[in-house]
Parts: sequence; C-alpha cells; structure tokens
Amino acid sequence: MPARLASRNPKQTFALIALLFALLLAAIFYLWQALLAAEQTQAQARLQLEANSLAAQIEGRFQQQTGTLIRFAERWDFQNQRPHLWQADAERLLRDFKNFQAIEWLDSSYRMRWIQPLAGNEAAINLVYHPDHPNYPVLVKAQNTGKPHLSSPFKLVQGGQGLAYYVPLYREADDGSRTFDGFLLGIFRVEVLLADLLRDLQANRLSVSLEEHGETLMNRPTSDQLANSWRVTSPVVLGENHNFVLVVHPTQHLLDTATTRLPLMIMISGSLAALLLCYSLWLAIIGARRNDILKTTNRQLQAEVVRRQSTEESLKNNQARLKLIIDMTDHSHDALFIIGLDPQELVYLNRTCWQSLGYSEAQLRQLASIAPKDIMPDVRQWLQAVKNLIHNQGDAIFQQHVVRADGKVTPLEISVRHLRRLGRDYLICVGRNNSEQLEIAERLQRLSNQDGLTGLYNRRYFDKTLLSEWRRLRRENTPLGLLMLDVDYFKRFNDQLGHQAGDDALQRLANAMNGCLLREGDCVCRYGGEEFAIILPGADLAQCMQVARRIHEAVQLMALPHPNTSIASGLLSVSIGAASLQPMPEWSPHDLIKQADAALYRAKAEGRNRTCDAQTSADATD
Repeated sequence: MPARLASRNPKQTFALIALLFALLLAAIFYLWQALLAAEQTQAQARLQLEANSLAAQIEGRFQQQTGTLIRFAERWDFQNQRPHLWQADAERLLRDFKNFQAIEWLDSSYRMRWIQPLAGNEAAINLVYHPDHPNYPVLVKAQNTGKPHLSSPFKLVQGGQGLAYYVPLYREADDGSRTFDGFLLGIFRVEVLLADLLRDLQANRLSVSLEEHGETLMNRPTSDQLANSWRVTSPVVLGENHNFVLVVHPTQHLLDTATTRLPLMIMISGSLAALLLCYSLWLAIIGARRNDILKTTNRQLQAEVVRRQSTEESLKNNQARLKLIIDMTDHSHDALFIIGLDPQELVYLNRTCWQSLGYSEAQLRQLASIAPKDIMPDVRQWLQAVKNLIHNQGDAIFQQHVVRADGKVTPLEISVRHLRRLGRDYLICVGRNNSEQLEIAERLQRLSNQDGLTGLYNRRYFDKTLLSEWRRLRRENTPLGLLMLDVDYFKRFNDQLGHQAGDDALQRLANAMNGCLLREGDCVCRYGGEEFAIILPGADLAQCMQVARRIHEAVQLMALPHPNTSIASGLLSVSIGAASLQPMPEWSPHDLIKQADAALYRAKAEGRNRTCDAQTSADATD
C-alpha cells in the first residue's frame, strides 16, 4: 500500500492520510461525546433527585409554619369578641416565628380590622381589598373552597414584595351553623420567608433559585455554579399555590463527583494512537518516494543548466530593451513617473519630471519623500482618488496643479493607469502641461454666458443662475429679489440717433448698473434688446427698491439726451419693476419673474422713469 500511495501526487497522498486521520478522530470524538452524554445524563438524574427532595423539604417546612397559623384560626370562636386575647396570641406567634411580617384579620367585607404588630404596618389600617387588587381572586377562591391559600408575590403597602397566606374564619352559631367571618392573614416578606425555608437544608451546597411564572423570587448561587449550563426544575406547592418552581443548577462539585476522567483519557489516547498510525504511514510513503526522487535528480540538473543559459540570454536582451525605453522616455515632452503602493514610493521618473519643475532628480526625489505637498498641494486627495480607481479597476485622467522650484503654479493633466505585478500595485502616470487648453476652455465658457455687446451676463446665464439661487435660498429660508428694467422709448432713441448711438447707450447703461451693485452674488443680465434683469440673492422688497433708486440716480448722472421722449428732463431714462419672494414649494422662479414683469408694466403705464414694486402701485423716483 505505501508503494501505491507513493506513486500518487504528494497533495493527494497527504489528503488521503489527512482524511484517514480525520475519520479516526471523528470516531474517537463520537465515542468521547457518547461517554460524556452518558455521564451528564447520570448527573442530571442525580441532580433531579436532589431537587425533588429539596422541594419536598421546602413544602414540609412551609406546612409546619402555616400549620401554626391554621391552629391559631381554629380559636376564632374564643377570640372574635376578645381583641386582647387575639392580640396576645398573635404576639406569641410572631415571637415564635420571625419570618411573619404581620398577622391580620380581614372581616367578611374584606376590610382590614386587626393588625399585629401595628408599628411599621400603619399603612395597612382600614385597607379594603377591591376587585382590582391582585390578591382579590385568591380571597374569593379561599372563601369558596374553605381552604387556606397562598397568594402570588405582590407589593406591600408597607413597601417591598410580600406573600399573603389567607385562612378562612368561621363563627359557630348557637344552632350549630357556621358563618363566614373573614380571613386570618399571615403576611410574609418574600426574601425573609424564602431564606427561612431554605435555612439548614441541603440547598446550602446546591445552586438554587425559586421562580414564579418565570420570574425569579430568590436566587442563591454557589461559588462553583456553572454558567450557561443545563438545569433541572421541580414544582413546589405552597399553600395550594402551584405557581412556584424550584430551579437547581449544576455545580462543579456535582460534576466532579458524578463524572470520571475516562472519556478524556479515551479521547487523548485514541488521538495519539491515530496520530502515530498516520505518521508511520506517512514515513513509509516518504521512504518509497525518495527512490523516485533520486532517479529524476540527474535529469532535472541537466534541464536546469539549459534553462539557466536561456535565462541569461533573455536577461541580456531585456536589459538592452529597458535601456532603450529609458532613453526614449527621458526625451519625451510628457512627464512620466511610476508610483509603487504598499509601501508608497516613487519608483521611476523621467528627465522631463525634474527639468520641467526646475529641480535635479535627487532634489525632486528627496522633496517627494519628505514634503510632497510642496510639489502638489492636494497630493493626499489625489492619491485617495487614485486608490479608489484601483478598486474600480479602471483608468482615469486627473486635473492637478504642481508648484515649480521658482514658486510658479502650473496646471498638469495626469493620465493614470493601474498595473499589478508580482503581488504589488503600481500607478503609471503621464503628466502634461495643459495650461493653454484650460485657458481656451475658460474663455469659451465665459463667452457662452456673456452678452457680446454689453459684456453683461446673457439670458442663458440668467435662467441658470435664477434657478440655482432659488433652490439655494429655499434651503436657507432666505428671500430672492429681482429687478426687471427697460429703457424708456429706446426704439425712438435708435430711430433718431442711429443704432451705433443705441449700442453706446446700452454699454454705458450696463457699466452704470454694474456700479450700483454692492453685494457679492448680485448680477446684471441682458434679458433681451433694451430689457435687463438684476438678480439680488437675499434681498427683500425694501432692499430691491434701494438698488432701483441707485440705478435711477446713476442713469440720471449719465445725462444722455433723448431727442424724442415724454420725460420732462429730456434725458434717457429707465423703468423698473421690483419683486421679492421667499422661495416656497408651491412657487417657482417663473412666479418671481411674473411679479417683477407686472410691476415693470405698471411703471411704464404710470409714466415711465420710475420703479413699481410687486405690492404697491408705483413709486416715482424723479
């Protein structure tokens, strides 16, 4: 068998031996578990016997104590008219049995009449058991059956948890009939009664607890109680109350006396025997395999010589190609650098990297390792973004800024490709100065939002900005103001003086309006033709009217003569509609434009050269 196993793959051989060892261990483990289960069953049976015996002792001791109370109740015919006699007997009973909290008499209407001792129990005087009292059903049951009953734990009016033992009282008439005359109560404090019941019993060496409806009334653990282990239970009947359960937990002492070391010895000796058997089989297989290894060693040595010669030749060719690649990358216009991760290091950088930044190679490498922020201010954020790229298994292009040795900041477009070799991640980065492309893009973006004649923002920028400011101010619960402005009789101005004069007037008006804006975020837009719109974020209607007045003053200072106007000054003038809204879900920016446009219409209708707001009719400014 060892020879046949030696011919197999070593992994297969080891797997077969490991399987054999696992089977042997499984059999030994099964036998060990069976022995442990048998011993545990024996221990449970023993503990159950002790629990049943302890429950019987508790019931007997409780009957002894309550028997005195029953005998006390049998003398009621002599005591019911002699309170001093009842009081003296109750005092003797309290002296003999220290676990009574109080002895009381309830009359047939369930009202507390006599209490002994009175000191400490004043709160129970004239207590009446109503149907909503938790012990009321016990009273009714005891009266109907004529037998004493023990209540469930309840909150004493004196404070704390208590148990009440109700003994029905009957008064015998002259004709021999018996009349119900209330109850004789023995009030126990739960902790005092249970401690007394368990005193001097064998529970002193057991870990026991007494439960009622799943709630623990008393817990007496031992120092060697086993946590989170099995347990046994035994019902305890106290005064016709079947709700009590005695719970006994196993202790280390019990397990030490009820179990043996035989299962452990069988487990250890069986495991050692299985290990020795499998190890012997493995040694036999190794000996058989060594012969095969010696036969193939010479063939492997010859093959190794040929392989090394081929490797040396390939290495020389690779070194030549690598030198050619390095020479070519050093003369590239783009900066090429390679970053190794975990640990992070600058593996390679071409000549363009340090020459374009004004450093030597040694200076750049030292600065990159000590203070990379001096080269790229947001290098940490960039590296984090690149590491996220690795997890997404993709390539990306990043726009960054680098600082030259002379302090000049240069934009750099970096293309990054992730490469993993020999269990390590590398970043191949190609950087290119794209300042010209950025300037062109910025100029195009600026031109797309700018009016060609006045230099103001155009209608496209107005629509986009009004919507974004509306959404922002809605979150901030801040008003948004808007001025709609129209040049008075501008068509007449163009017809009389020409379009060139009209263009000049619009340019001067644009400069004047820009000079009237004092707050950051305010902007003037050419809405169309000779109509303009001014966005005033955060401005209420009063602030909008204040800006409108400054515009009227600035237009008046321009003093542009208008050859065909109805304005008394004979100068170029403007009409303004002002509106301000608190952005709400039920409104939109169109509502703000509509209000400002309506106010502008009223300003024109009422004579021009004035401002009307969205609330009042008009507000003349001249």
